Amino acid sequence: MPPTEAGAIVLLEEAGMSYLKERSNCQTEQNYGSHYFEQRTANGLVEANLTTAPGDPTADEFSLRFSVLSPTSVVDQTFDFLNRLHTLSPIEVYDTEIKNHIMRQLRQSGKVDKDFDGLKEEDEQAIDKLCFIGLNADDFKRNEFQIMKRERVLNNIEGVVIEGGSATIDYIEKKGLFDRFLGWIRKEL
Repeated sequence: MPPTEAGAIVLLEEAGMSYLKERSNCQTEQNYGSHYFEQRTANGLVEANLTTAPGDPTADEFSLRFSVLSPTSVVDQTFDFLNRLHTLSPIEVYDTEIKNHIMRQLRQSGKVDKDFDGLKEEDEQAIDKLCFIGLNADDFKRNEFQIMKRERVLNNIEGVVIEGGSATIDYIEKKGLFDRFLGWIRKEL
């Protein structure tokens, strides 16, 4: 059985995340709970978010991310965390970048529309099956699907320990790096 919201917070902390309590809020009967975590080291910054449904006592999913500007060492840090968490409570990892990558390719070839709709249910299921990955950093680093974002991190030896999302975009803009990143963005879109 999945842990409760409070139990999931404890598990993520035991596995090595710092709970950002001041940014977080617990679920109520009417509102979602949203909990933020981070693991910040010289190897990188891994951010986690746990969202829980109103009135639902279980917490069975959370998401992880790191910036595309991160040093490649963030991959090992991420998988070390995932393996520690797995020893505390068995987990499965669904890599959303695999799904996004495959769906963008299908959109380019006209097999799905701009909203990624148009696949048969069995094709969707086959893609979803590919997205479950093992807890092995070396397998992740092989980048078998040649995902551009992943390649960027894997080739970034020094990198920047920075938040994902808007902090990354702001950094890219301030440093005048948009041209460098637009190449892989255009290839992926």
